[in-house]
Amino acid sequence: MRSLIVEKGPGPVEDDPDALVKGWLQREVRGGVKTPWIRPRKYWFVLTPDSLDYYSSNEKGARRLGSLVLTSLCSVLWPDKQTYKETGYWSVTVFGRKHCYRLYTEHLNEAVHWVCAVQKVIDSKAPVQTPTQLLMRDIEEHCGSPEVLEQIYRCNPILRYTSSPLYAPLLPFPYGSLDQSAPGPCSYTTLRDEAVKLFNSLQQLELERDPVPLMQGVLQTCLDLPPLVDEIYCQLVKQTTEPPAPGGQGDLHYWQLLTCMSCTFLPSLPILRFLRFHLDR
Repeated sequence: MRSLIVEKGPGPVEDDPDALVKGWLQREVRGGVKTPWIRPRKYWFVLTPDSLDYYSSNEKGARRLGSLVLTSLCSVLWPDKQTYKETGYWSVTVFGRKHCYRLYTEHLNEAVHWVCAVQKVIDSKAPVQTPTQLLMRDIEEHCGSPEVLEQIYRCNPILRYTSSPLYAPLLPFPYGSLDQSAPGPCSYTTLRDEAVKLFNSLQQLELERDPVPLMQGVLQTCLDLPPLVDEIYCQLVKQTTEPPAPGGQGDLHYWQLLTCMSCTFLPSLPILRFLRFHLDR
């Protein structure tokens, strides 16, 4: 991620030729339980084609205090009236891989201007591909060469069964808690978090004597959050590739869930091709 940003020294902030938008914004206005509203100090924010940076001031030689790298997986939330009613400020929230900037301004038009500018930078970025996606493409290109295929599977554990948890999805999902709540009693966080939770559910499935409730939960989540359908297919393909006990109870439960998924949800075309190859293999 750092390679995407050209290191900037403490040069003139006002005259930055790469600046798309710049101005004073307030950061982190929410406090704790006892002090739910804290008026923060202002920072000088500069949006460039690669990042959103903030400085201690807009003077020459001002110190850069932080930087959020912008990729195609970043997301930005529009200002909402509820925050304005509670605080008197319009909010702009930018989600990155490790950081989240919650910015505030007293003027709606300024907030909208920042949101549109940040979103334009995000939209200009090339789509981020995960290692699983890149390996799926390699497998498709070498499907006629068994020796190369076996080497791909042998050298890339991400394609094979694992007993350890996943810490990130196999497919790319946007950062941040977007409005992805499903109707009904279920409450969801982000797609990335839900994808990791689903893999934990799959691993629990191996030990369950009655796998039906867990399978129903996975299917319900896919029904509520359709973008996760492809992710679950990839996770099931992974867990049914070279398992430690082929044909055992845990392996059987994976194949049963894969059957239920195949009867219920149609994956996207790349995942469908990968699934068919997996079944043939």
